[in-house]
Amino acid sequence: MNETTQTKLGKALNLNIHTNSPIVKIKGKQVVPSKKPQSETIKNLTDLGEMIKYKRTKSKLSIKKTAQLCGISDKTLRTVENGGNINTLTLMTIINMLGLKMSLGE
Repeated sequence: MNETTQTKLGKALNLNIHTNSPIVKIKGKQVVPSKKPQSETIKNLTDLGEMIKYKRTKSKLSIKKTAQLCGISDKTLRTVENGGNINTLTLMTIINMLGLKMSLGE
């Protein structure tokens, strides 16, 4: 059975994600999911960038489309995904847009 899921982000982008389809075509281009990080615990900016890239690609979003939705440049998003420094407000915007949850612990 072909099951279709539409997330809040999917509605905003007018995308239907088919659960039995590993890749969704967006304007002729394919977004290939990146490798899932081994740990969900973020210890440095590289871990954070990997998690953001994983969530973005899992959601079938290109860098360009994600950057547009966040109101940032493609270059800024690439910097984040590569473990570069970023201001906190921009980081929170990306995290919230992708539906990631952040918690602080001891």
